Amino acid sequence: MRRREFIAGLGGAVAWPLVATAQQGDRVRALQLRMCLKAEVVADMIGQFIRVIEAQVGRATQRPWLADTQAGILADRRFDAIYLLRLVPAIIQLAQLDPTGHEQLRVSRLAIDVLGSQIDYSQDPKFTEAVAHKVYYGPVYFPRPVGSHNPGEPSMTLSVAGRRDDAGVSVAEVGLKMIQDTVAKIKVGERGVVYVLDAQDRVIAHPDISLIAADFSSLAQVRVAREAGSVAPPQSLQAVKDINGREVLAVYYACITPVGRLVFVELPVEEADALPQ
Repeated sequence: MRRREFIAGLGGAVAWPLVATAQQGDRVRALQLRMCLKAEVVADMIGQFIRVIEAQVGRATQRPWLADTQAGILADRRFDAIYLLRLVPAIIQLAQLDPTGHEQLRVSRLAIDVLGSQIDYSQDPKFTEAVAHKVYYGPVYFPRPVGSHNPGEPSMTLSVAGRRDDAGVSVAEVGLKMIQDTVAKIKVGERGVVYVLDAQDRVIAHPDISLIAADFSSLAQVRVAREAGSVAPPQSLQAVKDINGREVLAVYYACITPVGRLVFVELPVEEADALPQ
């Protein structure tokens, strides 16, 4: 029985080395290592991107509020927030909440700045989780541009609480275009792909931008990754189907520190078969 027929007969995720012949062992291990390293590199780059933004937002969250609700002090804080947006292009909007969870300042690239709105976020996870854990990573969302039927650029909420109780919480809305830019630069053979899923298994980065926000939860490789949870990635390639029904070899990296997304690398089986022995 040919390898492809054997894979199809199993009907699910199988370890490709089990299907390969003994003479191909070294080639399979080398391919597996290359694909795993690509997944890990992308995951590390995304993790570093988030950590840098977290650090920058954290530096803007250390001043105690005290009497800072005075108009002149808020104007100074607004100037600092505008500087932060210029320093970190990925931040779309920055809001500052006082120690009671009320919004005192909002600076945005997309809307008019607001001072002293007093909107109450005291029961919102962006405030409560940040206060409890010093940082909060919200779920990915896809803001739809006005007049468009397509999902917008993937974004997420990142909240950081000050070290002092009277420093309040800064809430940044972060665009994740950098992740797409990173994925677009990664080459996997001739037709292989790297892509990133959020916690709901929606695509947040893929070489085919038409798949942004698509639901990949039905894929066998995604189910395997979710069942494994936070444990280390599998040490063998998985022979599965991609979103278009093609047979591919897949590996994943399950833990993008600190936001816990999934990075997948896929290579068509026929391309892997054609590699030199």
